[in-house]
Amino acid sequence: MGVWNIAFFNSRRFEPDGTKSPQWNAGAYLANALGHCGECHTPRNFAFALKTDEVLAGQDLQGWRAYNITSDQRYGIGKWTDEELTEYLHTGHAKGRGAASGPMSEVVTYSLQYWDRQDISALIAYLRSVPARKGAEPIETSQQARLPREAPGNGGVESEDSLGLQLFAGACASCHGLDGSGRQIDAAALLGARDTNDPAAANVSQMILNGGSLEVAGHQASMPAFGRGYTDAEIAALSNFVVRHFGDKEGIVNSEMITNRRSSK
Repeated sequence: MGVWNIAFFNSRRFEPDGTKSPQWNAGAYLANALGHCGECHTPRNFAFALKTDEVLAGQDLQGWRAYNITSDQRYGIGKWTDEELTEYLHTGHAKGRGAASGPMSEVVTYSLQYWDRQDISALIAYLRSVPARKGAEPIETSQQARLPREAPGNGGVESEDSLGLQLFAGACASCHGLDGSGRQIDAAALLGARDTNDPAAANVSQMILNGGSLEVAGHQASMPAFGRGYTDAEIAALSNFVVRHFGDKEGIVNSEMITNRRSSK
């Protein structure tokens, strides 16, 4: 640890940047000194230290994907409005942007929902200033839904969609809707979420396996776990269907990936 500390540990206290506004400095303090956003969202090097040249560019951790939250217009949060960011950070959901899941839902439940709007605004001001970065596994979101494709000649759904559609219709559509609009609550909407636009379906498959919950202002939104009810092949098919149907992308999930994710908790 001594060698690691010499190479990577920064023991300095937070120091305000006199060239920046008070709001920016408050946001930097909240993001770095208190919130430690980079611990999840910043990639790590071979020694598991944070890559300081890739701050907040996105990282996989404990089986979940913490997304790129730099100012990048295409792969980060550059196109999010301040209102969307405020709602997401304060409630765990922003319309057309998806809902917090996994460790991020815990951050909202136990921390961010209690911040006042001034602190949220300061955090957003700081995030807006983080240099745009593409990240190692960039994800570009689409608002387009792709209907299940018909196989020519037999009137049925193509084989790559059939199992996933069957599983989704049986277990998921009652809450999420076949069109992904969210039938029970707004947070159940799937269109526009980075989770459903990730070809590796990291967070989608984790939610299917383990479920999740988000509690804000005394109201709880939860999703049950299906890991014990479905095989790895079925979860892979369902994950790929969700990505294809609601992210308009080809999923790359296979049974081996699901097996590994089962053991990543």
